[in-house]
Amino acid sequence: MASLNGQTGAHKIPTWRAAATAMLVAVVLPLAVFYVLRAQGISQWLALTLSGAVPAVHMAVRAATQRHVNSFEAFMIGMLAVRIVTSLLTGSPRVILVKDAGLGTAAGLWILGSLLVAKPFAFQAGQSWHAPTSAAAREAAWDASPALRSGLTRLTVLWGCAQLLDGAAGMLLALLMPVETVPALNRAKGLALLSAVVLATVSYSRRYRRQHALSLFGSTPLITRKEGRSP
Repeated sequence: MASLNGQTGAHKIPTWRAAATAMLVAVVLPLAVFYVLRAQGISQWLALTLSGAVPAVHMAVRAATQRHVNSFEAFMIGMLAVRIVTSLLTGSPRVILVKDAGLGTAAGLWILGSLLVAKPFAFQAGQSWHAPTSAAAREAAWDASPALRSGLTRLTVLWGCAQLLDGAAGMLLALLMPVETVPALNRAKGLALLSAVVLATVSYSRRYRRQHALSLFGSTPLITRKEGRSP
């Protein structure tokens, strides 16, 4: 996702690289750390604690080097920090797995909660992908276009509900499945759900563009005459 970190147009991160980095940090590295440590005889509790620290450390380092985080990133850093601290206090691998599922639930509630503020999460996420000039154009489009507001609100509901589903499924896995298998099952479940959400988002965005001549995530959303502005 280009300019994922709010960088200027001259320093945009290619979409494929941002997606690959997110996949590496959120899925590959935590799984590798957990199962490598387990192969070395490290306890389930310590292996889970250290593997769960990977995304938290990555987000904290990125925030420190860029000196900028959006509200959702700040929220997730805080949640991951709480997860690490409470993991150190409990000593139970099962509790760690339940709390991991709780992160997904908390993220879903955060996303849905953004519907109560001025601009929902889908709009905020789109802003973080664009350079300042394009972001300003999107701000103007948001104010002028009811169709844009409606589309991004619906996507926010989709993403928030998907996170809640992910958290609920993760909770069941954490409570019912053997601890050793839960990390792999959780990642597989998360990837399957993410793929479904991405496909639904792409399909909806394309259909919406055809119907409204309006780009939900483009750098310069189109405003139609029907909405009171020239194209």
